[in-house]
Amino acid sequence: MTDVASPTGLRKWWADRCWRAGGRLDRMGRWLLLHAPVAARAYARLLIGRRRPPRVFPGWTFGYEYFVERRWMAMRRGALWELALERSLDVPLTVPWHGGTRVEVMLGNDHSLCLYVAGSFEPNEFAFLDRLLRPGMTFIDIGANEGLFSLFAARRVGAVGRVVAVEPSSRERRQLERNVERNRLGNVTVVPHALGGEAGSARLHIAAKLHGGHNTFGEFVHEGASAVGSEEVPVETLDALAQRLALDRVDAVKIDVEGAELKVLNGGRDLLRTARPALLIEANEEALRRQNAGTAEMIALLRELGYEILVFSGRTGDVERLAENGMLSANIVAVPID
Repeated sequence: MTDVASPTGLRKWWADRCWRAGGRLDRMGRWLLLHAPVAARAYARLLIGRRRPPRVFPGWTFGYEYFVERRWMAMRRGALWELALERSLDVPLTVPWHGGTRVEVMLGNDHSLCLYVAGSFEPNEFAFLDRLLRPGMTFIDIGANEGLFSLFAARRVGAVGRVVAVEPSSRERRQLERNVERNRLGNVTVVPHALGGEAGSARLHIAAKLHGGHNTFGEFVHEGASAVGSEEVPVETLDALAQRLALDRVDAVKIDVEGAELKVLNGGRDLLRTARPALLIEANEEALRRQNAGTAEMIALLRELGYEILVFSGRTGDVERLAENGMLSANIVAVPID
């Protein structure tokens, strides 16, 4: 029997009661999902936590609050998420996102695991952009997916600023457009093309539901990702896009295109030399290699164009200069030296 008279005993007693209550809630939530979906969505909404402003999160990894910290509320939300995945249930939810925006997610995929269950997605990258973006700026989101970066940037740059959201996948683009419309963001231009090193067309492999954010022109590199189809999509260069949209300034560019990052940079050399935007780029060696590139080539090109490379520190979550022979973070920042 637990001695609740001591502080340690009281903590153990309280933890035991909390986890027992959590188990009962999980059983109820799973029953509702299977037998009363309308009530289940209402229950799921009650579990949504409040959205904090962007801030650094040292050591963040995918689903950290759920898989590592095992936070009590995250575990309750996770019970619903896992059942939706296991039974292939369609459970749409609208969750709060940065800047007072709202995003629709479907339980049972990567996005809802981060946004609904864990409550965070690439927090260090968003904290960096929160410091960088100001009203009146222009932000290009290449590989916008469902719009997490685009929505946030649109609120940061304001009505006098501009966001260009580039998303070639028709499935993700439909969700992106719904999210833009839901948040009444008139400063977002959605581009239904891919960007690359030269104009033309390419076949985009569409990932299955669980890993819907990993559509690629190469081969899938993330564990468990597989194709459910493909689309032939138009490709233009970043330079051509900026000229076509008459962008008189570009202040920041995010590039997350599952291994085609070097191609995008090569197609934007003129813009990078003249507009000198800050860059936030995914740096996945294996994804790049499967499209005949590599991080070393990408870093060399950025330095040739006069950029300094910053990485996200695992210790602080903030950006710091890339040390000689240092390790790259999953995403890197490149800032113009001049």
